[in-house]
Amino acid sequence: ERSRRAESVDNMGLRNLIHAYLNVRHADYGTNSLAGAAKRVLFKFQKRPEDFGLFGIDDGTLDQDDGDNDEFDAESDSLPKSRASNAEFRQSTKPRPRTITATLSQCKWQQNKFGHGVFVGKVGRNGEAAIASARLRSRNDPVEGLDLRSGGFAGLICRICSNGGVYEAFVRTEAYERLGVEYVCEFRTASKTPSYMNGGSLDGEENRSRGKFATVRLDFSDFRPRMRHFPMQNEGVESVDARRMRQALSKSDIPPFNGRDIRQFGFRYRGGNNAFSRNDASRSGWSKFYLALDYIKLYRAQPEPEFIYLSDARIPPVIQDGMVKHDSRRIASSSSELDSTSNVIINEENLKDLTSTKVHRTPEETYFKYQGEEIIKQSGLSYTIIRVSGFNESPSTDSSAVRLQKTNENISPVSRADLSQVIASALLEPNACNLVLYMTKSNQRGVVDGDVFAKFARLRSEKEEDELPPFQ
Repeated sequence: ERSRRAESVDNMGLRNLIHAYLNVRHADYGTNSLAGAAKRVLFKFQKRPEDFGLFGIDDGTLDQDDGDNDEFDAESDSLPKSRASNAEFRQSTKPRPRTITATLSQCKWQQNKFGHGVFVGKVGRNGEAAIASARLRSRNDPVEGLDLRSGGFAGLICRICSNGGVYEAFVRTEAYERLGVEYVCEFRTASKTPSYMNGGSLDGEENRSRGKFATVRLDFSDFRPRMRHFPMQNEGVESVDARRMRQALSKSDIPPFNGRDIRQFGFRYRGGNNAFSRNDASRSGWSKFYLALDYIKLYRAQPEPEFIYLSDARIPPVIQDGMVKHDSRRIASSSSELDSTSNVIINEENLKDLTSTKVHRTPEETYFKYQGEEIIKQSGLSYTIIRVSGFNESPSTDSSAVRLQKTNENISPVSRADLSQVIASALLEPNACNLVLYMTKSNQRGVVDGDVFAKFARLRSEKEEDELPPFQ
């Protein structure tokens, strides 16, 4: 009964609520206003074949297929389709030749029978493979790239189906042409097992999968600068281009990526970031990958959270591939339980006094809380997710006793009064936008670490520091 109630509230009920909210906002403000539709389509591979043709195997240059690529049209909700024919468009955006690093890989960019764009193949330990769009141009100034920030957009939402690997989304601006610097956002995917990974052919037509499409949310602020990888000359000597780029970098300030001047967009898979399988055919082993793309959308920036969601502290800070057991409606607490059939979803020692609280969720209820978090993240709305272990009737006398943290270590129940204060503060705090945090109470008294607003600001700075290094 509790499981059915959790599914009705945190899954179906929350999904219906968000849909209703988005429909009302669209009806009241339309699609062009900053208060209008939360998401806008950038690429839709299944329903717009010309978007599939816009991408190809990356060769590391911006001038390949330097055709008539117009700016994203905020009025028509798509890239302009100013092409004489679909066949002509596909011919102009044929896959590009591989770079030196791509010689350590076997990869393809193709459409499956469902119309999705599929980036598939395998790479060696030091290899990498990437797909990239053709040169994207501003309608007002063809020299410039797309300007998505001026439309009020704050990031990308990608609908993907993959094999659980670690991928990179990258954006190239004028800094790539001038300094060889691109902006990279690394993201993890959930398991997807296409037929070729179970012994089938890379060219196989079948695309049976035990996984489902999921969405990945990529904030513009999460894209960090990274220098282009230049091949080494003989005996590991740095190439002339690499030395020239490093000298230029030492004299220049790299601007942060803010969604403007997007001249190329793509996805990359690196062998060094992923696991390998050894076989008789290759001593070094191969790392196989599969990334199917349904669409890439934009979501709008908001000054404050639109949704505050109360969740469960038993959900781990990092969900690794395979930890979510959809068949049994469980969440594994650690990587050691990924292959286990046990129903234990957390390590109870990590959550103090959990059994003594008045609220003790079942594993199914925690699973549906996680599902609710994913629904909110996928909606394109701004949010704050607050995870708690339980409640008591002991409100704090001051805000310094309330702790907001990014891990579930030393978690204890909180009072409803303290939780209400944090929720009310989050609704008015820009630093609370798109944060996932754990709430607990401090074990030490008299420690002054700021009010609730200062705690949100500290969590925001910690989140930014945990992203990719500022420069690589």
